[in-house]
Amino acid sequence: MNYNKSQKEKTAGVIRYSCGILFSLFSFCYLYFIQGEILAQAQHVYSNGITRYSILIGAIIITGILLCLQWLVSYITQLSSTHYAWSYIPSALVLAILTDVDEEAMMNFSFGPWLWIAPLVIILYALLIIGIKKFGESGDIVLNYNIRSMLYPNYIILFFTMLAVGAIPHTSDVYHFELKTERLILEGKYEEASKVGEKSLRTSARLTELRMYALSMMGQLPEKIFEYPQYDGKDGLLILNDTMPGTRLTSKWICHHLGAVCGNNIRNTDRYFYLVLNDTLWNEHTADYYLCNLLLEKKLQTFFEELPVYYNLSDTLTNPYDSLPKAFKEALIIMSNNQETPEKIVINGDSIATIHDTVMINDYIDYCHQKVGISNERERINKTHRSHGKTFWWYYDFSDKAEGELAPRKKKS
Repeated sequence: MNYNKSQKEKTAGVIRYSCGILFSLFSFCYLYFIQGEILAQAQHVYSNGITRYSILIGAIIITGILLCLQWLVSYITQLSSTHYAWSYIPSALVLAILTDVDEEAMMNFSFGPWLWIAPLVIILYALLIIGIKKFGESGDIVLNYNIRSMLYPNYIILFFTMLAVGAIPHTSDVYHFELKTERLILEGKYEEASKVGEKSLRTSARLTELRMYALSMMGQLPEKIFEYPQYDGKDGLLILNDTMPGTRLTSKWICHHLGAVCGNNIRNTDRYFYLVLNDTLWNEHTADYYLCNLLLEKKLQTFFEELPVYYNLSDTLTNPYDSLPKAFKEALIIMSNNQETPEKIVINGDSIATIHDTVMINDYIDYCHQKVGISNERERINKTHRSHGKTFWWYYDFSDKAEGELAPRKKKS
């Protein structure tokens, strides 16, 4: 009997601690890596910006509370080792409710369907526990404490519990990207912010605006602007009517960075740039935003006329055009449209300069060959995007014609 008792306690300990470790790891990773940004935004919105949520500390505290709840449930139910994992259901339920928050729920606080789902789950859980206590633990009379036969059922229950929790939230990945980018910018981590979701073709006007701001803070806006999807055109560069409640970083931050915060009656970016650039408030970031705005609108003639106003392209300098940012050089090359000698920038019949960036010139030649070598329009758009989608050339030629994920969004009036 002593041997059986010792074996039973040993088996129970292994099950208890292993399940605890598995659930703790899941809860912490889920709260820290996946749902941390959502919870941080939710606390900001619900507290009207008074309090700040720490993703690391929050994940630790919430996981600790969930483990305490599990311990309390386990103490009350007194489930045997074979059914021990069922004691994590209430904690999993709380975790699911806590993380099932989307943008709409934050703007209009509501528990939604959880008002009836949660009580129903609790009732079903109570009936399950009663059934287990009455019929499922009769096998404990037989002193069989084989650890494998008792671990597997618990692990299977935990696995499906975790799967259910992870499947409940329906927040889009783009919204996660927005929140993470916003947080990193507020922390001054501009390079990290610019890399959030960089491999995804999905974006939003808000996410694009944040990315462009991060690039501008690093002085790389005209260098890397077309390395990101620009489905919204100039509407994704600066959103002056960004009035979404609860936003931690508004357009006022960006306008302050550009030299002047616009009044509430200014809703048009063209008007904003006109007023700022005709004042003494503008800076080099304002100029880059303005010139990039012209490229996004594909106003190449205006871009060409305005470029010397903000960049020194004097003949007294040695190869001044070579020092221009990548997007500006690409715009001049495509404006010249000189496929035989693309390095020679000839605009309106005048030879402007020679660009000595051989890598860019060879890339443009390859782009032109690929563009004319594919007869099917859709195939041409997709293949050139795979090879040259991060250039102004592709944006200028195909951004309005693309379909599916690459299709441009309808511009705001």
